[in-house]
Amino acid sequence: MTYESYLLYLEQKIQERMSQEEEVKSVRVLKNNSVELDGFSYYVEGHRERPTVYVNDYYREDLTKEELEVIADRVLKTLRECQMFKSQSLEQILDFGKLKQRIFCRLISRERNEELLKEVPWIPWMDLAAVFYFRIPEEMMKHATALIRRGHMEYWKVTLEELCKAAAGNMAEEPVFFESIEEFMECAGFEPVSRGMYILSNLRKEYGAAVFMDPGVQRMCWETFGEDFYVIPSSIHELLLLPKSLSFGRADLDQLIQEVNATCVSPEEYLSSHAYLYSGETGVLT
Repeated sequence: MTYESYLLYLEQKIQERMSQEEEVKSVRVLKNNSVELDGFSYYVEGHRERPTVYVNDYYREDLTKEELEVIADRVLKTLRECQMFKSQSLEQILDFGKLKQRIFCRLISRERNEELLKEVPWIPWMDLAAVFYFRIPEEMMKHATALIRRGHMEYWKVTLEELCKAAAGNMAEEPVFFESIEEFMECAGFEPVSRGMYILSNLRKEYGAAVFMDPGVQRMCWETFGEDFYVIPSSIHELLLLPKSLSFGRADLDQLIQEVNATCVSPEEYLSSHAYLYSGETGVLT
């Protein structure tokens, strides 16, 4: 079964299960690093929200019709559940005054997101871009976030400066996850494979690379090492930090990053292909 046939068949099976009040529309959405996801947008008369469920990960060439029936049931069940939240939860998204405490930044590749950056508010940071997202209330959808687009800004009637202020304030209040590779691997039950390297993220391990935008976090890391250090962009979710004295050189670091990106990092989670160097003397990242 081709991917196109899979989408058409799945849409047909979902529509067979719907009531007259329900409407499902196939959509293709541009995500991080020019990754496009296919899914189904859901609407019920009398509701303002239009949740979307993506279905790329369900596809296999050898899917059986029985498996497709199960997927159709699962997708429609998830879409319906998204409608079953209290109205005040939706107001937290529609009202910027209530939503602003849920707004945060995330870092993405500027080079790989030229089209996406035309659709969203963003600010430059190094050779990367900081974009904004909000965390959806748990009672609406667990562990879900939404990228803020220019249409959101127009609806809320807010400026880029207001988004920056809200995100900076929220991120400053969140605890930072900063732990040595040794501690992290031992807690996970693995034998440490390297020494001196640290992991930096937020406690949620979600879009945590952006915590390094805070100069206070940069200084805290330098004080821990007591020397300059390299910043290795592991993914959009975390960074690896390595003291300069333990590094085997910038060129070799860059080669390692590129190899790991090609084999271990998903296309949507890629951040950068090279290391950065933080100087404690100047307080500058290069």
